[in-house]
Amino acid sequence: MRVALLTSATLVNGVAVHRLHLSRYLIARGHHVLLLYRPQSWFADQPGLERAERFATSFSRLPGELLRVGHVIKRFGPDVLHTHMSSAHTYGAIGRLISPVPVVATAHVSHFQLHWAFNDIVIATSQETADYNRSVNRVAAKALRVVPNFVDFSRLQLPSTVERTATRDRLGLPDNAFVVGSVGHLSEYKRPSDLVRAFAQVAAVHPNAWLLLIGALLGGTDGVRQTVERLRLTDRVLLTGTRQDAVELLAAMDVFALASDRETGPLAILEAMARGLPVVATRTGMIPEFVLEGRTGHLVDIGDVTMLGRHLVELAADGARRSKLGLAGRAHVEVNFTAEVVGPRIEAVLQEASAIRPRPPFGFFYKFLSR
Repeated sequence: MRVALLTSATLVNGVAVHRLHLSRYLIARGHHVLLLYRPQSWFADQPGLERAERFATSFSRLPGELLRVGHVIKRFGPDVLHTHMSSAHTYGAIGRLISPVPVVATAHVSHFQLHWAFNDIVIATSQETADYNRSVNRVAAKALRVVPNFVDFSRLQLPSTVERTATRDRLGLPDNAFVVGSVGHLSEYKRPSDLVRAFAQVAAVHPNAWLLLIGALLGGTDGVRQTVERLRLTDRVLLTGTRQDAVELLAAMDVFALASDRETGPLAILEAMARGLPVVATRTGMIPEFVLEGRTGHLVDIGDVTMLGRHLVELAADGARRSKLGLAGRAHVEVNFTAEVVGPRIEAVLQEASAIRPRPPFGFFYKFLSR
């Protein structure tokens, strides 16, 4: 199968990592892959993509760039286009209108956008996202497939004592600290200030507790800093900003926490679990299927800062329980959310789509693209 994968992500985020894992999986399976991505994106320099064809594009909506990308795709001759993130989805929708190549789009978030109904198949990474696309974006039920995110389990090992100590030293964290950590852009919907307030409960009873927040300082950052200062936690909260080594930095944590008011299937949680961390997170998206209450961590209602803090305080006091939950979480990921388990499901969707013979309403434009 010949697959053209389009992703307009630039920063390191869950979508970019998902696309990396999927690309490696498809290449390993012997498929011919064309990767289209933005210049200077994190994705471009990752290992394991040497056998793929590559093309950098700005994903501009200007006619010149649309034609340039169209020429490349037509020369590649894909059986299916697979798109990730808004600008790439727009290109996929345009391709669906003018090209006989079927299009699969993966919905990593729930947003109202006009392009969704143009795709032949939409993969939703949670049932909530599938329901949203059905009711709001008017995607036909027969075109929706729910497939969770997954991780490259072979690259995610339990941290050794040496790695843990070295990672903490690199970050300037005390070796004997209790570290609550989180990975993700500090956007409003991630509710990072809720996590800071919950952590304040831990800091009140554990003088060696730290909060480690790894992620780009986007909208909501000022509110986080203000919350940290108001609660007098400046010397107990570490904001790293964007890091490309977030998976390695998980070794510094004792517990992973997420306070988001909406998620689909956050890879950060799966990565944390695969590295043996217990998780405390909100009930949204696929998180209740990742975090099994009382078995791999704890779930709280969105905005319930008190319960979030209470679970963190309890885990801070019980290292044996943290270890038990963490090992159970790692086993849960290995059985349900690895490339070996989920990859074939996505591959099957792409093969299903490749058998579709679309009739593009503006297909007469396709003949103008070079061979």
